[in-house]
Amino acid sequence: MSLRTAAIVGRGDWIDGEFRSARSAAAVEHEARSPADLDDPIGTFVFDPAHAALAVESAQRALASWRRTTFEHRAALLGRYRAALVSRREAIATAISRAIGKPLWESRTEADALVAKVDITLSAGAQLVAPREVEPGAFIRYRPIGVCAVLGPFNFPAHLANGHIVPLLAAANTVVFKPSERAPQVGELLAECFAEAGFPAGVINVVQGAGDVAKALVSDPRVDGVMFTGSTEVGRSILRASSEFAGRMLALEMGGNNAALVLDDADIDYACREIAFAAFVTAGQRCTAARRVIVHRSVADAVIDRLGYAARESVVGAPDSADSFLGPVIDERARRDALSLVQGFQGQIDAVSPLVERAVEGVRGYYLGPGLYRLSGAAARAIGGREWFAPLAFVEVCDDEATMVERANDTRFGLAASVFTRDAARFRAVSDALDAGVINWNRGTVGSSSKLPFGGVKDSGNHRPAGLYSALYCADPVAELHVPEPRGGASAPGLRLPTSAQ
Repeated sequence: MSLRTAAIVGRGDWIDGEFRSARSAAAVEHEARSPADLDDPIGTFVFDPAHAALAVESAQRALASWRRTTFEHRAALLGRYRAALVSRREAIATAISRAIGKPLWESRTEADALVAKVDITLSAGAQLVAPREVEPGAFIRYRPIGVCAVLGPFNFPAHLANGHIVPLLAAANTVVFKPSERAPQVGELLAECFAEAGFPAGVINVVQGAGDVAKALVSDPRVDGVMFTGSTEVGRSILRASSEFAGRMLALEMGGNNAALVLDDADIDYACREIAFAAFVTAGQRCTAARRVIVHRSVADAVIDRLGYAARESVVGAPDSADSFLGPVIDERARRDALSLVQGFQGQIDAVSPLVERAVEGVRGYYLGPGLYRLSGAAARAIGGREWFAPLAFVEVCDDEATMVERANDTRFGLAASVFTRDAARFRAVSDALDAGVINWNRGTVGSSSKLPFGGVKDSGNHRPAGLYSALYCADPVAELHVPEPRGGASAPGLRLPTSAQ
């Protein structure tokens, strides 16, 4: 099948319950094209930084009434949103594949994850923030943060933003969502789903744009929370811009340089399948991608041989091909950055399967054949400070378990790690020593359970800004002490108060 369709004209930004066309002098026209097919014009969209303030104003107006709604009412609206997502599953998946270049099989799993997020938020997520009595007279209840800005990434343009939006709405916050400028059509489709669900005007707003729109949202003092998924550098800029707003909630899911450790007793065939998938799926454009493979010397040759085969033979192709395992990287800059990274280590790394530009029959796009390299010495130490979004992995060979852990931790990031071993006790010992927020046993670094928290340490973000625990950062806890029948009151030595008779 072909994903090409007639180019569309964007409907505008969804603000205060309607699509609005850009009108300010700052508005710019943006032509979206698929990185998988440069001759496929997706459509023309207009980005207007002035709409950021209008959307925040709309969200602020809606907050007073929205926060007084019952959870049951909000859950019913989210249920209708869920139904709209189901009815648009194929349209959303196709839009993702065209915008990002993912194979359709992968985009369909992303579309399905949107629905699953609603389900988990209204069940286990809701239980996390249910009001409760923790001891006689001591209660916890939750209230909304307020107006929240959600800044979406390109690699999962629907799912990762949706992972913030749904729990924010469930907790009675109002939202301004800025989709990735790489995927404006995806953002527009989600806006249509919210509109179909019947959310009150201003509760959820969608504003298209690039960095200037994001900057306008982050610098707006009326924004009470910022939920961001993206690079560590941009996350740091959000921290700096928010320093004046001490009460602002920040949920920052940032970069990763993730290690897969293969111990000497691992099931090698199984481990290599998991690692190859984690390294090369989504063309390596996942924050949890396996970027470094740290392997015990006794099994190194077998691991390198199998991963090299996977790098050479895995199918790079157009998103509409049923055989494609990975599509292109997002743009020419990403492709050049990956190739430059390898060239920068020339003479210090050994190519097992070199990263190369790949031609795909019938289309022009930003395709790369997966790359695998063996590291040593200074290159091994330097690579831990880098992050890349490309199908590129590096293997480092170690003589013992302690060194493997040391090498895995030698990075400024701390998002995900995998440990491959048949021994549960060895996994537990290694896991306890690893600096990461997601640590898997005999499972690749990518993928996660919606019933678990998700996030990293160090430069990978602040605590657990995604997954099930998103329900917790989307709601403010309030501590209450109750005295239903007042008698006596406070007393202490020297405290003198008049009696009722006086």
